[in-house]
Amino acid sequence: MTTLGIGIVTFNRRETVRETVRRVRGLTTHVPSMIVVADDGSTDGTQFMLRAMGVPYVTGQNMGVAWNKNRALYLLNARLRCDVTILLEDDTYPTSAGWEQPWIEAAQIMGHANLAGHWLRDYFESGSGSATDPILSRNVTAQCSVYSAAALERAGYFDSRFRGYGHEHVEHSARMVRLGFGGTSDHGDVTWHLISGQFEGAATESFGSPEEVERNRQIADDLMQDQTYRAAWRNDREMRQFLGEIDGAVIPSDNGFALRTYKPGANNLVGLNWPPGEPVVA
Repeated sequence: MTTLGIGIVTFNRRETVRETVRRVRGLTTHVPSMIVVADDGSTDGTQFMLRAMGVPYVTGQNMGVAWNKNRALYLLNARLRCDVTILLEDDTYPTSAGWEQPWIEAAQIMGHANLAGHWLRDYFESGSGSATDPILSRNVTAQCSVYSAAALERAGYFDSRFRGYGHEHVEHSARMVRLGFGGTSDHGDVTWHLISGQFEGAATESFGSPEEVERNRQIADDLMQDQTYRAAWRNDREMRQFLGEIDGAVIPSDNGFALRTYKPGANNLVGLNWPPGEPVVA
């Protein structure tokens, strides 16, 4: 039985992430599946809305896209021990029932894959976009990505030196490819494996700045040939902060822990066991 984790990352897009959660809940057919939102310190009421919806979430101070994606990946992979983790950006809506099935298959076959966004067509080289015949692309996008547990255990997480927005996904996905997951690498040139998906994008405001993007580009250039496993933190201070945020998303118990969530429409704290009906073991 494959356990599926779906992480949705967001920051100050309350209504956008509400719609994404609604669609993911309604259109995901795989059992067992766990949906978690990683919120990067939103100030627009996002967390109150997630509580009202009964959606588990992990949060902390605003740290940027890389750190926030690590919140979702680490919680689902390292704590909940999901076999497959799908990472969705909050403005990417699935549009058909069973949307997750080709992503699970891609993770089982390749270990890692990204979305074949139509805006990347000029970079496509071959392939139909299925899990068994992925599109080979010279460029990559971050709207939807999938990871097997083995890929994350081998390549690790996003580098926490990235701040704000920009280039963090290219470096992480290239590292995955160089370590044998989701593409090919030949003398430093990376070709990514992309799969087609039924998604629709929401019009959203970007919170990035040109200065952040340029800084992150320089970091990516420096790291691009480094195939070393990365933890979700760089030092003891970051580790304490990060693990404190992860611990804040779970309820400890004698048998391990359960996800911290709330009954829809109430402020009653409940523990959501994972897998369903079983204690969660750290």
